[in-house]
Amino acid sequence: MRFERSLRLGLTFCLLAPPAVIASAATAEELPVPAAPASEGATVEIGVVTGATDTKAHPRAKDFPGEVPQDAPRVTRTIKLGPQKAVAGPSRSFRARRLSKWHSTGLYAAPGQTITLTVPEDALDKGLQVRIGCHKDRLRDSKRREPVITTSDPLAEATGTAANQFGGSIYIDVPQNVDLRPISIKIEGAVLAPHFILGQTRLEDWRSEIRNRPAPWAELETRKIVLSVPSAVIRDLDDPRSLMEFWDGVMDAQAALAMIPTKRARPGRMVADIQISAGYMHAGYPIMMQLRSAKVLTNLEQLKNNAHGDVWGFFHELGHNHQDYAWTFRGASEVTCNLFTLYCMEKLCHNQNPRREVSKKFRQSRIRRHIEGGADFNAWMRDPFLALQMYMQLQEAFGWEAFQKVFAEYRELPRDQRPRSDDDKRDQWLVRFSKTAGKNLGPFFEGWGVPTSKEARESIADLPTWMPDDFPPGAEGK
Repeated sequence: MRFERSLRLGLTFCLLAPPAVIASAATAEELPVPAAPASEGATVEIGVVTGATDTKAHPRAKDFPGEVPQDAPRVTRTIKLGPQKAVAGPSRSFRARRLSKWHSTGLYAAPGQTITLTVPEDALDKGLQVRIGCHKDRLRDSKRREPVITTSDPLAEATGTAANQFGGSIYIDVPQNVDLRPISIKIEGAVLAPHFILGQTRLEDWRSEIRNRPAPWAELETRKIVLSVPSAVIRDLDDPRSLMEFWDGVMDAQAALAMIPTKRARPGRMVADIQISAGYMHAGYPIMMQLRSAKVLTNLEQLKNNAHGDVWGFFHELGHNHQDYAWTFRGASEVTCNLFTLYCMEKLCHNQNPRREVSKKFRQSRIRRHIEGGADFNAWMRDPFLALQMYMQLQEAFGWEAFQKVFAEYRELPRDQRPRSDDDKRDQWLVRFSKTAGKNLGPFFEGWGVPTSKEARESIADLPTWMPDDFPPGAEGK
């Protein structure tokens, strides 16, 4: 059965990009810019599902995501899944979704060529899907690749076939809200891809054979995170173990600040793409980034030393995935995610090479201008790095432990006590942080121009007033 997908495109949330200057370091590693895509609004057949025979490869597949060598052998592999207990997902997360879990297979579908999948009969009602391709962003303004280049289709028959004109990494997509016994799925006609699994793949096997497998895209996987990058990026990677241990540390640090378990229902994902739907990078499942960022994503020394602006971007987008809407009011969505950035910078990069916006000199100048300009809350909301200074002052005075206690408190709130409006969010943040710190932060919020209610301020009036040293600028600290 053939099917067509019209390009009805959705725009994802646009997140704060690192400064343009950071892009220059990696431009030499970019792929060539492909020819112009099909006209906007056209209908493009991108996949063939159950009952398919080979379809024609899209002419632009060779540009992106890339060609499979003609002499690459087609293989048959059996993929084991499960067991899985149904989970509801991070329902209190700022980016809450009940999403499925992509299971990497280490296999790749060549552009336009059919793969055959054999699925146990008792798994056909579990909502399983076969996904071909990890570049799931749908593009409105598609300049460097076609707007839609991935497929995801039900595994509804015991034996079925699938293909994608662009090719792509093969995944078995399992909903989080189903119980699944251990099952095996046979995949025929695929190409081997470089695939490292922390704790399973031996380094000697990786170096001698796995990293040289013919598929154009590779994956580096742990139980906490999966990186999808061009195979060319990892051909010379000798120590994926240390790299992925670092990334596990990043995920554990983000969980530690958010006060959630380090054991995850599904690993996060980060995917490099030649063009994405919004921003320099954006959060979600997966986190999407520019193709040139793949080099930094897999360079342990640059990551540990914060030697490239993209490192901030990686931590920032992961921070978005750990935000909670209850303590993120309007104007702060690009701010509170950077608490996770700062935490990772401290715990994993030891605050090396801090970006200019968080340097002491820059901070003092920015705060002074804000206060002297009347501490306008609209200006605070428009400037994420200005707003971040307020949170940094709290962290420097009361430590990360105060944030962790407050975040844990929010996580335990019954639904009817969680803030609904922005006014309520600001009030609760003031009151809960003040009580955790044992200080009246009302004047501090007023000094910054962040509005709160009289009732909220009066509820903490019996606590000793606190202000940072020299804040507002020229004042004596209390």
